[in-house]
Amino acid sequence: MIVVNPENENHSFDIIPRYYPESFSFDLYNEVTKITETITHTFTVADGIMQINFEMEFSEQQKFQIKLYDEEGVVFRGKLISTSQTPQDYKQTNNLYVYE
Repeated sequence: MIVVNPENENHSFDIIPRYYPESFSFDLYNEVTKITETITHTFTVADGIMQINFEMEFSEQQKFQIKLYDEEGVVFRGKLISTSQTPQDYKQTNNLYVYE
């Protein structure tokens, strides 16, 4: 899951893509409004890590599906959430099961 801060307008995230294209399209699908928007972006690749940079205004708690693709296929798929909270360690079963 990729987390962006809605208080910022410039965003970036790092991924390891399926392959490294020369150029690709970047779509964000809003899971509430069901609208897909193509985002203008730049990217760099260093040591196998691709960093995507883009500008967009988000609202708190918006959720999106990310799709990076070119004419050969899908480069990367993922989820994005906008929140001003700091990312934390999350354990789904934290304090749910007690072993004695």
